Parts: sequence; structure tokens; C-alpha cells
Amino acid sequence: MSETVLASSPPLPPTPIHRRRRPLVIVALLLLIGLGIALGTGMVGTYLWAAYHLRAAREAVERYHTHEALSHLQACLTVWPRDPETLFLAARAARRTGEFDWADHYLDQYQELRGKDDEDLFIERVLVSAERGEVNSVSRFCQALVERNHPATPLILEALANGYLRRARPGDAEQVLKEWLKRQPDNPQALHIRGQVYDEELRHHDAITDYRHVLAIDPDMEETRLRLCESLVHLGLTNEALPHLEHLSRRRPGNLKVQVYLARCYDRMGRSDEAEQILTVLLDRQPDYGPALAERGKLALRAGRTREAETWLRQAVERGSGDVMAHYQLALCLEKNGKSEEAQQVRAYLEELEGDMRRIQDISREKMQQSPHDPNLHYELGAIALRYGLVESGLRWLHRALKEDPHHAPSHKALMEYYQRTHDFQLAAEHRRQLENCKEGRMALWP
Repeated sequence: MSETVLASSPPLPPTPIHRRRRPLVIVALLLLIGLGIALGTGMVGTYLWAAYHLRAAREAVERYHTHEALSHLQACLTVWPRDPETLFLAARAARRTGEFDWADHYLDQYQELRGKDDEDLFIERVLVSAERGEVNSVSRFCQALVERNHPATPLILEALANGYLRRARPGDAEQVLKEWLKRQPDNPQALHIRGQVYDEELRHHDAITDYRHVLAIDPDMEETRLRLCESLVHLGLTNEALPHLEHLSRRRPGNLKVQVYLARCYDRMGRSDEAEQILTVLLDRQPDYGPALAERGKLALRAGRTREAETWLRQAVERGSGDVMAHYQLALCLEKNGKSEEAQQVRAYLEELEGDMRRIQDISREKMQQSPHDPNLHYELGAIALRYGLVESGLRWLHRALKEDPHHAPSHKALMEYYQRTHDFQLAAEHRRQLENCKEGRMALWP
């Protein structure tokens, strides 16, 4: 019976393939949905992260916190390398830090996106030229915008003031700042730059007044705080400088200059062990840092360890720390260590150095104001700077001399000799060729 029933029953249909695999399909769909959600969440998270950094960069640029702005902008550029606002802000921050090639680079990228007729682009390029020191080529245009009270007026006055400072024309910079502070009496950047002008003119007490004013307005202006410390330490006001330096040391532990000033303050306050410890750590990281070597030598000399002091001070002088006091104290060490002849050589060098410093002040305070286009003045500043190892400044002044007069033979000769010393034979050959052309031109004019 059972067999009959089984035989007459219709066969069961085969299980469809899609029905057998349904659990696998569901799992796959769930994985895809999860992946999509994760990717979407990740993209939203990345967008929000970049948007946060852009807002922070925008605020930092407006408040003149340039180094802070740069860190935010670097984060933005990793996500939005072609975002116009990010590129524009990066160009402005680069200009303010003196990285003019990078400013040009970001503006070129911005131009590809917005076109060369963009007004903001045009004005920012003018500001780059002004801050580079090419003030004469743009001053008339800038003045016209300022007289019309253009919205970019504070930016224009800032760039002109910095440009005049780069051209060693502190008097012109001060006039620009006077106009800016008349419009915005409490602008922290205007006060900061005027403090720099006062420092250039050795009016350190006036500079300190401006720097204090800036920090009362915005305590987060770290560059101003550092300049205040430099002026205070220069005048020996270590008690006031110390809390600022300790603040900067916490905020910028990698800043070598801050560490040297901190050690100097500790030493002057009788905390020489702490000063020596700071310098030891610093020199372990940067064994060739001239200011730290000089400070270590001064500590040893004050402790009566003249042999040790001589070693440190020799290293500082050889590395061109630019510290006049290091040379003076080296001469003292040499005399105490019975090396009178060598001490006399160092003193002769110091006399030459003091003469050069007087000449620099004469050029920057008077001569450059009277004859800003005289290539001989630019050449002189460049030659002095190179003589004391200030390479970047020296090359900049020599190239400015050639901008004023492309056939200025002394500048070509100085550059040729510099590039020969640094084994850049291609550039040396170029300036040698230009120098020969200068000589041929003189011979043609004066047979």
C-alpha cells in the first residue's frame, strides 16, 4: 500500500538554485551595504575633518597666526589639493612667512581654477611683489587702492611695510605703519611690524612697548612673544623675559632659539646648572648650532673654566654664529690661556666687525632712504652679509643690486666668487660671463 501511494504521488520539484543560496546572497548584500555605509561614513568624516581645518586656517590667517594657519592648510591640501580657497589661503600664509616661491606656486594653481582675471588673484600677486621688496614697481598702484579705501587696504599696508623692511628702508616702513595705525590703532600685526622697525633702529624700549601692546590684544601671537623675549634679553631684563620663554618652551619645544634664550636667563638668575642642562640637551640634538655653542662657552668662562670655554667659543666662531660677544669672550679666553697673539687677531676682527655694523646702520638709516635705487648700497650690504656667513641675506642683497643695474660688475664678481666657493660652477660661470660683458662694455665706452 505504501509503495502504491509513493508511486502515484507526484515527484517533488527540485530545489531552485537561487533558493538554496539565499543565505549567501543575503550575507553578501549585507556586506555590501555595510561597506557602503563605512565608505560613506569615511567620506563624510574626511570631509568634516578637512572642513574643520579650513575654518581653523581661515581664522588663523585673519588673526595673523601664520604658522598655525600653515599646519591647518597642509591638512586641507591632503584632502582638497585643488580647492581654490585652500590654495589662496596657502599662498597668503606662504607670503607672510617669506616663502615667495611657494606663494607663486599656490597662486598659479589658483589661477588654473579661477582664471587670470580674478581680482583677488591680481591683488595677491601685487602683495607678493611688495612683500618681496619690489615695492617701487607696485607702490603707485598700492597707493591708489589705499586712497580709495579698498577692502584690501590693511593687507596692502602690511605687505608694503614688510617690503620696505626687506629693502632696509625702516623709515619708509614706519610711514606706512603710521597710516595703517591711524586707520586701525589696535591692529596687532601693524604693532608687531612697527616693533620690528624699532628693533632695526635699535630703539628696543619702543619695540618692547609695541610687543607688550600686541600681547595684551592677542596673547596667542607667538611670533610677537618671541621678539619681545629677544628685546628683553638684549636689554638684560631677564626677570620679565623668563615667563615668556617658559611659555614658548612649552608651546614650541623644538625652537632652538627659545632654548638658548631660556638658558641665558637661567644663568643670569644664578641657575647655571639648569642652563647647562638645557644646552647639553640642545647640543646633543644639534651639535653645530652656533648660538648654543657660544652660550655654552660663556657659561664655562663665567665659571672660570677657560680651557673648556675656549673650545666651545672656537666652535661657535668657526660656525659663524654671528655673536659679537662670542668673539669678544674668545679673545678673553685666549689671553687668559696665554695666547696673546691670537687674541689680538680676534680683537682686530672685532674692530672690523664694529666698523661694518656702523656702516650697515649708516646705509639703512640714511643712505638707502636718500638713494633707494643705488646698486652700490645693495652690493655693500650683500658683501657684508656674506662676509659674516649670512648667506641668504647676502645673496638677496646682491641680486637686488643686479635688479637695479643688471651690469653691476662688483655684484657679479661677488656672486661668481661665492658660487665658486660652494662648487656651483654653472652659476659661477654665468656670473663670470656677465662680469666679462661688463668689462667689455666699459672698454667700448672708454677706449
